[in-house]
Amino acid sequence: MVDTMILGCVEFSAPGKTLEDKLRVLELHEMWLELVNDGLTEKRSKEIFETIPSFNVPVKSVQANLLRDLHPLGKSKKDREIAVLHIEETMKLASMLDAKTIVTVATYGEPMVEDPMEKCVDTYTNLSKLGAELGVTVSIEALGKNRTTFLPSVEDVCDLVRKVGSDYVRPMADTMHINDNGENVAKVVGKHARELAELQLRDIDSKPPGRGNIDFGSVLKAIKGKFKGLICLEYRPSLNPYADLEWAREFVNRVISEVR
Repeated sequence: MVDTMILGCVEFSAPGKTLEDKLRVLELHEMWLELVNDGLTEKRSKEIFETIPSFNVPVKSVQANLLRDLHPLGKSKKDREIAVLHIEETMKLASMLDAKTIVTVATYGEPMVEDPMEKCVDTYTNLSKLGAELGVTVSIEALGKNRTTFLPSVEDVCDLVRKVGSDYVRPMADTMHINDNGENVAKVVGKHARELAELQLRDIDSKPPGRGNIDFGSVLKAIKGKFKGLICLEYRPSLNPYADLEWAREFVNRVISEVR
């Protein structure tokens, strides 16, 4: 049996109606949690800090999930500041939970500022300073050309990260987005395996791994001996989310065993 604690699951992919439900399932399967920050209301903060300590489920990363609607490269300075504040809030939340990584995106859609690369480098350079203070790495997800016109590929994001030049800002990859770009997933993750802070596993159309046509055997073989980051399940649950998790977990662990 593979040590399943190497495998995490994003909060919205885990089965259960409440965070407590989800933690109970992940604890049973010895998996870690990628928490989702959709805004720290008083109710949500209470749920997080009262529930998580009751379970043996590490929180290893936190998604700055409001970036789906906020605008880090928006035309308005206020919009950009709100987006950055959300990232900073997520970093502080991660630090309080002893999570070492957060997940961000450069932007959804099209950037609305002049010189978006310059603006992005400045933003992440400043975030890297807070990352150094908190011990939290800011990862940047390549969203794919279906979701953004700016830095859609892992190669593009790696170029941004090199310009920032900080150990606290790193690229991450999502297998579905790479596939959506028409790229060979195994070749892309293999090339950048040493740079990636996290690898999110999901199949085509946001299905659980193994439910589509992405060759996860080749993907996991390509990172063997090179990748030191987090491996996390992220997919859209079906009407039977418990069966989805069981399938994805068994499938990925089997593939990991085969490539070892």
